Amino acid sequence: MKIVPKGIKFILVMTLVVGLLGPSIVFSAGPKGVRKYPIPDRGMLELNVPISWRDKVHKPQENLPSTIIFTPASGNDFEVLITVLWSKKGEPGFNSPDRVRALLEKDGKRILPKTVETKIVLQELKGVHNTGYYFSVTDKAPDPGEYRYMTQGKIGVGNLLLSFTLLTRVKESESAKDALAMIREAK
Repeated sequence: MKIVPKGIKFILVMTLVVGLLGPSIVFSAGPKGVRKYPIPDRGMLELNVPISWRDKVHKPQENLPSTIIFTPASGNDFEVLITVLWSKKGEPGFNSPDRVRALLEKDGKRILPKTVETKIVLQELKGVHNTGYYFSVTDKAPDPGEYRYMTQGKIGVGNLLLSFTLLTRVKESESAKDALAMIREAK
């Protein structure tokens, strides 16, 4: 009977643990927490945000909607912008999936000449309470320091419409996946 030295057993166990748990550690943004953003005369927007992300709310002018901007704790690998819109006239269907899709198709056609892609492919973004759409494109000629990849979309949340842009330096980045999950869970 051979006896495996303790050091070798430890290495074997750790290799197994890292092999099984490693992918879930690598592909997770880490812990998340609910952050609340007041929307004047409309209530509160709740987002489940990776704790390490920084945020700031930008309000360009008094009568324009605010944009919530998320960035990493350090560096500039990504930027997530969410502009919160609503119907000033209380229109029914303002943020319906059909209207959201039509608005996003129009946005996509407008930026298509500046992208590597030759057509916009909309993907459904379905959450527990929300339905929306998004597309991803690659900038043909980004200036130095600019982001190369962009995902843009819209989703209805309650009586609001969230218009979002995800900018990344890496195609199919984990931060973009985390941002889509955050938006899908918005309430």
